[in-house]
Amino acid sequence: MMMAAKTLARMAPMMLVFCAAQVLAAERGEGLLQVASLGRCALDSGQFIEPCMLAYRTYGRLNADGSNAILFPTWYNGRSEDLKQFFGPDKLVDSTRFFGIAVDALGDGVSSSPSNSATQHGPRFPAITIRDMVRAEFRLATEALHLRHLHAVVGYSMGGMQAFEWMTDYPEFFDKAVPIAGTPRQTSYDLLNWDLLRRLIEADPGFDGGNYTVEPSLALANEFVALTVPSPAFTARTVSRAEFPQFLETSLNTQGGRDANDRLVQLQAMITQDVTRGGRSLRDAALKVHVSQLIVVATNDHLVNPAPALEWAHSIQAPTYISTGDCGHRIFICDGPALTARVRDFLNAP
Repeated sequence: MMMAAKTLARMAPMMLVFCAAQVLAAERGEGLLQVASLGRCALDSGQFIEPCMLAYRTYGRLNADGSNAILFPTWYNGRSEDLKQFFGPDKLVDSTRFFGIAVDALGDGVSSSPSNSATQHGPRFPAITIRDMVRAEFRLATEALHLRHLHAVVGYSMGGMQAFEWMTDYPEFFDKAVPIAGTPRQTSYDLLNWDLLRRLIEADPGFDGGNYTVEPSLALANEFVALTVPSPAFTARTVSRAEFPQFLETSLNTQGGRDANDRLVQLQAMITQDVTRGGRSLRDAALKVHVSQLIVVATNDHLVNPAPALEWAHSIQAPTYISTGDCGHRIFICDGPALTARVRDFLNAP
């Protein structure tokens, strides 16, 4: 009892600091979902999203000269609430130093998407590209948040694809980019992955061409994701034969709560990703970008092939962080602390 009392006494000041930080964050409205109305969003296809809404959450405070904003868009099938883990005093984006903006990419079910559009619902929602997502995010930054410049754009997976697109489209608008397990251009292997996932979604018995009234299970699509997101070695190491039935059951339902049309429209956006716009040279595209970059890849990534990102980095001698663990696309499982420290150092450097 005496030891417990002493321990509590030592912890009391830390608990007070933690509680004070929580109260301060609440007072700032930190992490609360906000929605910006962008009116009409023009798309690469020549079509429009109207009304066009982009959801976001902010962390920390914008400094006096507006130079400390970091934009962090969502990954495929992810939402800004999933990005909370990356913002905080000891997190990837230090919210005591930076003004973090977690953005729900178009099609994620929170920003304008097939599932929530009243005028372009379900399969009537127009096709979008990664470039369309970034164009809307630029408008969020400039029109809704009235920012004249960003310190950095950071993104993981499809968010990393958006970071490459940001570099290509708005290279003068920000200083640093950290694409994590993303790609500037899909390889044939990536396209094979994405095309099979597309076919599995569209072939689901409950999908009905996107005109379903009951959300389809997409069990085979979910199982395919469970196959490709980690590396084979990671699954074999972490899931025993005895555990496989429970692992499979969990995998079949892992994407529950996400709309099938939303998943499809973002998937189709990734399929068209190519910052060269059909050109042959990633090097030429990279040389046009004058943004300080840290390129992060995993050698065992079986979902997003690391070769194009490495080619991009080598073309301009950009620093890289290369994970050689067996976690595959789930790079933060193997490299969480080390990767977080490397990205923080990069973002914090002058």
